[in-house]
Amino acid sequence: MTASPAEAVGIDVGATKTAAVRVTADGAVSARARCATPRRTAEELVAAVAGLVARVRGERVTAVGVGLPGMVDSRTGALAFAPGLEFARAPLRELIADAVGLPVVTDNDANVAAWAEYRLGAGRGHDHLVLVTLGTGLGCGVLVGGRPLHGAHGFAAEASHLTVDPGGPWCECGNRGCWGVAASGAAIARLGRQAAADLPGSPLARLVGESGPIDARGRAGEGRPDAGEAVTEAARRGDHRALEILGRIGTLTGVGLAALANLFDPAVVIVGGGPVAAGDLLLAPARAEFARRLYAPGDRPPVPVLAARFANDAGAIGAALLALDRSR
Repeated sequence: MTASPAEAVGIDVGATKTAAVRVTADGAVSARARCATPRRTAEELVAAVAGLVARVRGERVTAVGVGLPGMVDSRTGALAFAPGLEFARAPLRELIADAVGLPVVTDNDANVAAWAEYRLGAGRGHDHLVLVTLGTGLGCGVLVGGRPLHGAHGFAAEASHLTVDPGGPWCECGNRGCWGVAASGAAIARLGRQAAADLPGSPLARLVGESGPIDARGRAGEGRPDAGEAVTEAARRGDHRALEILGRIGTLTGVGLAALANLFDPAVVIVGGGPVAAGDLLLAPARAEFARRLYAPGDRPPVPVLAARFANDAGAIGAALLALDRSR
């Protein structure tokens, strides 16, 4: 009798919510759950993760993977720093393993999203790739030789703080024009709200006005579109200002992508996150600027810039797949 294939639970700890999925080795999701992300203590977060594991856990689950929103020590699995969380240096891998009674893998959320794309998504078949996710901020995962690039401590690929617009908005790190504030999903929302204020009564203003109120991290309320989604819809309807916004964000994204490609020489560059739903309205200017800035493009194989296959499940599915792969 053939043994049933192993499964893993993948956890994606987000800015406002934490999602869990139970996943097979081929990426099929058989159960899911989520809860609000506790932000005050490590113990509260561990309890929340353990509760989610209990809700989706099946008899074939052999490991748990956790994607964390910040700098994860690759040696210990500890969370060294995460913006918005009020605890640091928490030994989360150890604490979660004790709570759930299973082997646990922890890594940065963009690294595990890159793993999902590498194993089953747009990066399948490529051992060298770069993934950038555009959201409230900007995440980046780099694979070199089929392995996530961690650096000396696990803190590599913080592309959010590459400068793409020196005269751009201030970042919380103290610099101006960081990629994460100049060309993220939150940047689209910010520019959309500014344009709506400048052009009251315009189609863009009406759509932005229908979007949900945003919280301190730029997210709309549950079930409401955010201003970034309103910009995309307005651009689809031909709104000139909305098209300009997506064009600007796409161009700045291309600046950053070319810098990463020049550094890491990937076979493919992948762009994920909610704004990718805009399709070529965002990706066409990104690809054009990428092509202009890529070093010696005529003397290297083409480097395609592709939309990610996985959307909001990328982090959780990638965490589960990484846990399965490391437990073999």
